[in-house]
Amino acid sequence: MVGIFVLFAGLGVRLFFVQVLGHKKYSSMAGDIYNLQVTRSAPERGEIVDRNGEKLAVNRHIYSVGINSVHSKISPSMISDLAAATGKKSSVIRALLKKHKGRFVWITRRMPPDRADSLKKYSTDGLVITRGNSRLYPMSPLASRIVGCVGIDNQGLSGLEFNFDREIKGPRLTQRFSRDAKGNLISRDFSTISKEPAAIKLTIDSNLQSIAYLELKEGYKKFKPRWGIAVIQDPSNGEILAIAEYPGYDSNSGIPADISSLKNKAVSHIFEPGSTFKIVTAAAALQEKVITKNEMLNCENGEYTVGGFPIRDFEPYSELSFIDAIVHSSNIGLAKIGERLGKKMLYKYARDFGFGNFTGIRLPGEVRGILRKPDRWSGTSLSRISFGQEIGVTAIQLAGMFSTIANGGVLYEPRIVKSMETGDGVRTFDPLPIRRVVSEEVASDIAGILQEVVKRGSGVRGQVNGYKTAGKTGTAQKFNPETFTYAKNKYVALFGGFVPAEDPKYTIVVIYDEPDESLYWGGYVAAPVFSKIAEAALSYQNVPPGGAM
Repeated sequence: MVGIFVLFAGLGVRLFFVQVLGHKKYSSMAGDIYNLQVTRSAPERGEIVDRNGEKLAVNRHIYSVGINSVHSKISPSMISDLAAATGKKSSVIRALLKKHKGRFVWITRRMPPDRADSLKKYSTDGLVITRGNSRLYPMSPLASRIVGCVGIDNQGLSGLEFNFDREIKGPRLTQRFSRDAKGNLISRDFSTISKEPAAIKLTIDSNLQSIAYLELKEGYKKFKPRWGIAVIQDPSNGEILAIAEYPGYDSNSGIPADISSLKNKAVSHIFEPGSTFKIVTAAAALQEKVITKNEMLNCENGEYTVGGFPIRDFEPYSELSFIDAIVHSSNIGLAKIGERLGKKMLYKYARDFGFGNFTGIRLPGEVRGILRKPDRWSGTSLSRISFGQEIGVTAIQLAGMFSTIANGGVLYEPRIVKSMETGDGVRTFDPLPIRRVVSEEVASDIAGILQEVVKRGSGVRGQVNGYKTAGKTGTAQKFNPETFTYAKNKYVALFGGFVPAEDPKYTIVVIYDEPDESLYWGGYVAAPVFSKIAEAALSYQNVPPGGAM
């Protein structure tokens, strides 16, 4: 009995030390036993290539380095080598370990293989080095906003990387393991979500993309706008061959500080089309037979008042034919044509040409633009919309309008993905004609007028040496939503068209936002860049000259 009493007395004392005095210590140790650590390896992603197989997005191995200060043998040499490999100061690493004492913490992510190799000798001391996957963009910044970028865990954040994230992702490996209070491994298991990553082929041609980007850049240097956009489209099927933006950003440099720079302005930025929209008004008028090509219009010597507000022309004309009203870009002439069409008919054709709605292009962030229904138009809206005010469009929508005229009157959905290859086979994305907008005859008439615009009108600087060219200028004064008036000295300069005019291979649209105040007209700023892009593109495809201006 004495022995039993001593035994239980000893157990009681021990329990007191464990349960009361050592409560915090042993509670922490018990918690560690059930602490599961989960590691997910970033999946490999399918490659993204251009129409010729040139690689735009590929995989590369990267490493992440982490440590748990409780279960690791942290030595001064380890800290020193971590500092050298990561570029962080030793004091920063020590502070990080102190802050996360007793817990696992990543020291760095996305480390290149050569730096990770120098740390592998510390694996036995508890340093955790895991290999993952990241993206490399060989041609960035050429197509950075088309292809997009990925985040730290290789997830799509923008562009096609975001839109096709689910399809591009490959098999994912998950590791789960637990350790006891002394750091001994208790169990480990692996699970894999098996899936073949899709490889995506784009309609983009890297050579045309480079041509557009470099010429856009030269124009940017000369005219000093806020930004510029150039779009090249195949008018026969809607394929997008290039979308260039300047300034761009390098997808390989990680996520930019200004997240808005990830947006693709060609689908997300709205601007007034200015005089380029006169094509819609003119085509609708011919289709509805409210005017004939040679009919004369009273252009009021340069000033015409509607609803108490004046409409002015850059050059005053007393009379102009329907053709010359477009050639010389008369606001007054087109306002009078719009009056003949009426609200409902002008709205119908604007919608039919693709404005005020999504185009269907497979890029994130696309906006509809601005096209109010006729019952919300004011007394001056009909006249203003007729020459390109009170309506907001995107660069892709504008390219679609020019392509509709170029191909004989059919609006196509703009395509940027040509095919997708998975383990189940290849899925192709065929051309999708949306609707016939105008007859072939009307489209041909408008194309002929646009040739005159380049030959002797506001678009002479858009001429392409050796080729017949069709195009239209636009100079849109920017609207200030704070004052509800048009801003002084702030313009969008535009030029769009197609070449060769008699058998169009390319539709090209060039846009500059707020170019130099002293020279901001679309015919002076955007038209020469159009010409250089078109000339280089035709040379690249060996399109023979013919029908020179």
